[in-house]
Amino acid sequence: MRLLEKLEAQAPLVLDGGLATTLEQAGCNLNSSLWSSEVLKNNPVKIKEAHQSFTDAGADILLTSTYQASYQTFSDIGLKDVEIEQLFTTAVDQIMDSSTSKQVIVGSLGPYGAYLSDGSEYTGNYELSNEDYFNFHRSRIDALITRGVHDFVFETVPNFEEIKAIVEYIVPHYMDQTFWLSVTVNDLGDLSDGTKFEDLCEFIQKYKKEIPVFGINCSSVAGVNQAMEKGLTILPQTIALYPNGGAKYNADTKQWESMGDSHLIVEQIPDWLRHDVKIVGGCCQTTPEDIKRIHDKINLSV
Repeated sequence: MRLLEKLEAQAPLVLDGGLATTLEQAGCNLNSSLWSSEVLKNNPVKIKEAHQSFTDAGADILLTSTYQASYQTFSDIGLKDVEIEQLFTTAVDQIMDSSTSKQVIVGSLGPYGAYLSDGSEYTGNYELSNEDYFNFHRSRIDALITRGVHDFVFETVPNFEEIKAIVEYIVPHYMDQTFWLSVTVNDLGDLSDGTKFEDLCEFIQKYKKEIPVFGINCSSVAGVNQAMEKGLTILPQTIALYPNGGAKYNADTKQWESMGDSHLIVEQIPDWLRHDVKIVGGCCQTTPEDIKRIHDKINLSV
């Protein structure tokens, strides 16, 4: 089922949780530039098991294991094009095998900052041309379309210039696909690169056709709530929220530091639904158990 059809038929929807967190729970070592794509390359059955755990938890939407899987990422470690193509086939096969016809499969597209593997998805500290952004994202989008994925989310995007490139330069090349955009914010509710969230809202509200679903991921619940006060929930787009557990990411050690609290997400659900949020899930530090709690809370709240 396609994303917009599912939203029309049934809302709110439950999104899956932290793939990397779930893989780590299963004993996988993700301390590399490939992150969860390390498992996709070396132990893909664990990817399937992680997707299945979110299906069993009641997720309506599953994201592919391609957040870090850009062609540039894989070519940098010496993989040939034919090997990269096989990894995309594996990623799609594993999610198809662990989903049902009632679920929506959405292609996960990490920002350029994720490729840098230095925590830039939480700072936005990088700059490319529109053409460079397009070339970076295009090969992965094309690979997923070829394998039957037609709904996509650009997620964890921290950089206003990359957002503008996505909306104005990349999405118009793909008129038959659906694109959702999810950004990261700081604890004040502003975009991670420092752009005022009000300015982002002023921009994105003009592009409902290009970006019918918009939201925030891998940010603290406090930051999400601040962004809601700054205009998020009055946008014309369908709103999707999937925060992280609240801890801070150390880009040097590639570890989450301090203690998060994923229960804060569950506690916020009634208020988010009152503000017409239509998709709720979790990002880093959230598990299938958290998604089950989100699923049950939504069912109690609607």
